[in-house]
Amino acid sequence: MNPVTQGLLAQLNEPSLAAFAQNWDDWEGLIIEIYRQKTVSFEQQERFFTLHEALEPEYAALAAELGQFWPHVRIKGESLTTNPFEALLALPAAKQVVENWAAMRYLPAAREAINQLLMARIENSA
Repeated sequence: MNPVTQGLLAQLNEPSLAAFAQNWDDWEGLIIEIYRQKTVSFEQQERFFTLHEALEPEYAALAAELGQFWPHVRIKGESLTTNPFEALLALPAAKQVVENWAAMRYLPAAREAINQLLMARIENSA
């Protein structure tokens, strides 16, 4: 898992949030893997669908809260106009990741929003 995210999660006792963060981390890793190899294996396609199925309801439960953070993330100095979580979860199949630079650009924005959410939860629990 992303070390910053992992460190923030260690300060919280929220299993559902931890599950979402772990699944997102796995999703992010899979997207990067597929993008880099420029092809999709059967196993990767299965993992894509499994993670997608898990992430949809987890994201839905956090969408409003994450929506407070992702609009403030900047990519190359520009504010986001598209929800990075929805953009990535809208990919219909793993093959849509192959050579999809736009998808890759949403990953850091989503990660930053997750970490900001975790920091806000830590501050609120103190």
